[in-house]
Amino acid sequence: MKLLKLIGKNLIEFIIVTWVILTIVYFLINSIPGSNNMTANLSDTQKAAVEAKYGLNDPMIIRYFRYIWHLMQGDLGISTSFIAGQDINKFLWSRFATSFTVGIVALVITIVIGIPLGIIVGRSPGKAMDVGSSIIISIFVSIPSVVFALLLLLIGKYAGIPYIYDKGSFATWILPALALGISPSIVYIKYIRTEMNREIHSMHAKFAYLKGATRTRFVIRHALKPSLYPIVTFFPGAVLGTFLGGMFVEQFFQIPGSGGLLVSAIQVKDYNIILILVTIYSAMTVLSYSLRDILYRVLDPRVRR
Repeated sequence: MKLLKLIGKNLIEFIIVTWVILTIVYFLINSIPGSNNMTANLSDTQKAAVEAKYGLNDPMIIRYFRYIWHLMQGDLGISTSFIAGQDINKFLWSRFATSFTVGIVALVITIVIGIPLGIIVGRSPGKAMDVGSSIIISIFVSIPSVVFALLLLLIGKYAGIPYIYDKGSFATWILPALALGISPSIVYIKYIRTEMNREIHSMHAKFAYLKGATRTRFVIRHALKPSLYPIVTFFPGAVLGTFLGGMFVEQFFQIPGSGGLLVSAIQVKDYNIILILVTIYSAMTVLSYSLRDILYRVLDPRVRR
C-alpha cells in the first residue's frame, strides 16, 4: 500500500515537473525572433493566410494554451522547416523508437560490463587488478561518448565490423550501443569498486572473517547488495547521457533516430520539433529519477522506514 502511494506521489510530481519544463521551453522558443519559418519567404498575403490558418498571429498565451490542449489530445503540431507542413506524429515516433531501442541496448551493455567488472576489481582492494583499474578508470572516465564513437567507427571500418546502422541487422547496433554504453560503464565500475572496498574493510566484515566467513562468501551475502546502490543512484544520469550522447553518435553511425532529428531540427530552426523532443528527453529524465526513488524504497529498508 505504501509503495502504491509512493508511485502515485511520483506520478503527480512527474506530471507537474514535465508541465513546468514544457512551459519554460515553449516560451523560450517562441520568444526567439523569426521562429515561424513557414512564413519566412512568403509574400505578405501568403504570410497572412498561413498565420491565420495555423493561428500564428494569435497572442503567445493563447497559442500556448491551444498547444497544451492539442498536446493532451496527442496532437504534436506540424513541422515548420524539417518537413514543412507535415504532422510531427507521422515521423517522430518511429525515429524515437529507433533511438529508444539502441539506448536500451546501450543501458544493457552498461549493466553487463559495469556490474561484473566493478565487483571483480572491488573485491581485491590494493592488489594489482585494483591499482590497474584505478589508472584505466581515470583515463576512460574523462573520454566522452563522442570520442568512443569515432574510435569504434574507425575500428569497425578497418576491422570489417558492420558499422552503418541497419534496422534489420542487430550486428549494426553493437558499435553505436557500445559507444553510448562505455562511459556509463566506467562510472559504474568506479563507484561499485569504491563501495565494495568500503564494505570489505568495514567493521562487520572483520566480524564475519572472525566467524570463519571467506571473502567470497562475505562479498556474495553481505557486500554485494549495498555495493549495487550506485546503479540506482546513477541510473537517471545514465539515461540522460545515453540520449544526449545519441544526438551525436547517431550522426556517426547514420542512425535515423530522434537524436539526429533533434540536431537537424536545430540546424533548420524547426522549433516545434525542438520543443517536443526537449520535453520528451526531459520527461524521460524526470521519470528515471522517479523510478530511482521507487527502487530505493524497494531495495533499501532504511528508506522504507
